[in-house]
Amino acid sequence: MKFFVRTIVLCVALLLPASGAVVGQEPQTYIELGKRLYMNGLRPDGSLMTGMAQGNVPLTGAQVICGACHRTSAMGSVEGTEVVPALRGGMLFEPLRLPTSKPPQAPILRPAYDAESLKRAIRSGINAAGETMSLAMPRYPLSDEEVDMLIAYLKSLPMTPAPGVTDKEIHLATVIGESVPPAARKAMLDVFNAFIAQKNAETRHESERSAHAPWHEAWAYKAYRKWVLHVWELKGDEATWGEQLARQYRQQPVFAMIGGTTDGSWRPVHEFCQKSQLPCLFPTTDLPVIAEHDFYPVYLDMGMSLQGELVAQQLARDRHPASPVIQIHKAADPLGKTASASLQERLAQSKIPVKTLTIQSAAELPSIMAQSNGTMAVLWLQQADLADFWRNFKGPEGPQRIYLSTTLAEDAPAGIPDALQDRVYFIHPYELPDQLPRLLLRSTSWLRAKRIYAPEQQRIQADSYFALTMTGMALQRINSYFIREFFIEGLEHMLDNAAFTSRYPRISLAPGQRFAAKGAYITKTAGDGKQTLVPVTDWLIPGTE
Repeated sequence: MKFFVRTIVLCVALLLPASGAVVGQEPQTYIELGKRLYMNGLRPDGSLMTGMAQGNVPLTGAQVICGACHRTSAMGSVEGTEVVPALRGGMLFEPLRLPTSKPPQAPILRPAYDAESLKRAIRSGINAAGETMSLAMPRYPLSDEEVDMLIAYLKSLPMTPAPGVTDKEIHLATVIGESVPPAARKAMLDVFNAFIAQKNAETRHESERSAHAPWHEAWAYKAYRKWVLHVWELKGDEATWGEQLARQYRQQPVFAMIGGTTDGSWRPVHEFCQKSQLPCLFPTTDLPVIAEHDFYPVYLDMGMSLQGELVAQQLARDRHPASPVIQIHKAADPLGKTASASLQERLAQSKIPVKTLTIQSAAELPSIMAQSNGTMAVLWLQQADLADFWRNFKGPEGPQRIYLSTTLAEDAPAGIPDALQDRVYFIHPYELPDQLPRLLLRSTSWLRAKRIYAPEQQRIQADSYFALTMTGMALQRINSYFIREFFIEGLEHMLDNAAFTSRYPRISLAPGQRFAAKGAYITKTAGDGKQTLVPVTDWLIPGTE
């Protein structure tokens, strides 16, 4: 019963009408200092906030950061059985009411806060109704001025919809680079166009219901918006992509960027979205940006950086101390270069020396490998680059173990000589090939029904379908509060229970995490003549065994 009441309290807080409260004469510096208190736990003098929880447990630093529980959006959350209320805008300064089917007024659970009662709540844990708050809520010894800074920041957070949202439409963008092959481009856009057409058709009467719904059902319909897609094409040098994105955004703001793909680095898109505070969800890329504190870009996986980490972990565990480690990548391949840098960084942390060789063409590989007897070799190379080495290998000499990436060398690599079959291992960051049809049954059935199934473009179609499905579910979850940060936080709560996981065997997204799939299999070929991949490890996550 206690949990039920707390849940109702949170729901009420999230359904309160926007008060329109804004900061009038507050200096901008007050708001910025309040943001530092809320988001970083830093007081105006630069010292860390302190607090007391559970009556007598001292807390400091990250333990007392307001935004850790009330979230970046300040729209609250649920932690176990604890309901963390919304603080954004004027929510604290409105009475908290319990929903009821008997108008005109619902019962008040607590009166509105004012400055004095809010200071008392922050310092002593006594709410606006004079009741003791949960002991999980820290009590903060803040000055009057510091509390005023917090209030100024919270009031500055708008309750109005973010750019890209009108009364009837929500504008969304996807990004595609001009060098993306035409077949991949078509396959991706087919999914977007079919999904959005179906979504808008299925909800075509929601706008009428929203306009004429009875008062007690209006909240359920007012969130409806027609989806409008904008395809932002990126052309020319990557250095110009940021300005291209900014120009397109100025012409038509969007609420979020969904999916998308480029043939190069995702960094220009990532940096634009982070700077613009624009959600950037689940692009198909092997070159995401690893930025621990960036909030707005959310990825499916860590791409080639993850694979470098996992090889390093395996080498640290399985390598004989006397075995030299070499890795090879092509100079012109950003995927191999990224994986190579990740491996080198992680091996340095384990104090394992590695020799990194950069080649200009695959013709250099046979002579290098001829001198690699007894090594642990990591080849960040495409299947075509490996063909000459496989063909010319005489054996039994050569590396004692070879690691490859199925992202580069394909899921079913061909041509590996018999003498090397037991020495070649693959990093495979997706579900195993023999299990993939079952995993993708949901998306494949939908794609076939829409007559847009392109089996050779399986990855980008599955990723796009996943990104769109998650977007729709997250928009439902936030009701009519079109707040971008709240939207992203909704995704964090939903991914653990996602019915469809694209090509990944498992996904999750805890608060603050920005990569849904966190591991890979180590595999080898089955020796069945079909080059079938079989696992030699469970799903591995860097830093775990």
